[in-house]
Amino acid sequence: MKLAAAALAGLLCAAGLAAGDAHAGRAVFEKQGCLACHVAGNQGGALGPDLTDIAVLRSPESLRLALIDPDAEIPAAYVTIIAVTLKGDEIRGIRLNEDDYSLQIRDTGDNPRSFLKSDLHDVRREMRSLMPSYAARLSQTEIDDLVAYVISLRRDAPEASGEPRSRGPSPLCPAENAAWFTRPDRDTTEQPEKVLDALQIPEGAQVADIGAGPGYFTWRLAQRVGPKGKVYAQEIQQKMLDLIAADLKPRGLTNVELVLGDERDPRLPEGTLDLALLVSVYHEFTEPEAMMTALRAALKPEGRLALVEYRKEDPVSPILGLHKLSVDEARTEIEPLGFRLERVLEFLPTQHLLIFTKRPSQ
Repeated sequence: MKLAAAALAGLLCAAGLAAGDAHAGRAVFEKQGCLACHVAGNQGGALGPDLTDIAVLRSPESLRLALIDPDAEIPAAYVTIIAVTLKGDEIRGIRLNEDDYSLQIRDTGDNPRSFLKSDLHDVRREMRSLMPSYAARLSQTEIDDLVAYVISLRRDAPEASGEPRSRGPSPLCPAENAAWFTRPDRDTTEQPEKVLDALQIPEGAQVADIGAGPGYFTWRLAQRVGPKGKVYAQEIQQKMLDLIAADLKPRGLTNVELVLGDERDPRLPEGTLDLALLVSVYHEFTEPEAMMTALRAALKPEGRLALVEYRKEDPVSPILGLHKLSVDEARTEIEPLGFRLERVLEFLPTQHLLIFTKRPSQ
């Protein structure tokens, strides 16, 4: 199936697991008819994922797993849908839209199909991919070349649009409402331990919890870095820092430094951070350019910047639009300020985890 070959090309190239020849990889890509099912650049079909920035959106481990066992990790948008007609015909594809009365799918021929549910005998969803395993279908050289080609499709940092902007006043959550940050269902919806697992923070690291609030992530970070590490709990409200101090005391954590910054400067020491973590904070910055410039200065040369933000791409999310951020918006605003988006992790129910690295100074 063309979809399988296209997905293979995109996924393996994104993984970046071996050096290859991008020119030769393009020839393999075209020979397999990949554009019939996937977008690469500004052309292609829509049955499979867009490969243009797949190297950002998928980790090497998950990409290789998708090739060996395509059913292991399936993006929600690409779960197989089977529409069974009253005559018993089965039409397979991916879902485009669905309500109580109708179903629209894109079939395996990349054709949009629409059905009234009253005209269907059954609608099934199978947690399996339309892509079969291609582990033994391409040579290692072909895989390496495809890797090089699809990595070459990754776009450069978008240009910032317009003049540097101020977002205007942002309503602060007062300390009296800090219970919102520690609400009982937050562990389930935001999965803080999984977020920190994904960041792979080593013991002894120096990290900053930016816009720490009452310290929901602060004490977890302090436990991760251990007594030889350090956490800077940064806020622009002294009352929030007071709440953090009160929370840390019974936990016996002494490796946290409380830092009172302002809307333009987090007031962190230069060149000290292995990681700066911003959880539902970046979109609230009133002076994002100034803050990100200061945070970049606080990072070590190999330091990382991690943002957790509600997905703007999710149209059914109940979160207000001004509290959401899309991947494209993040790249457009942050990459021109001296960062590069390296990973986008989508395991959280409603949020992205965006991981940036610091670009070398020109």
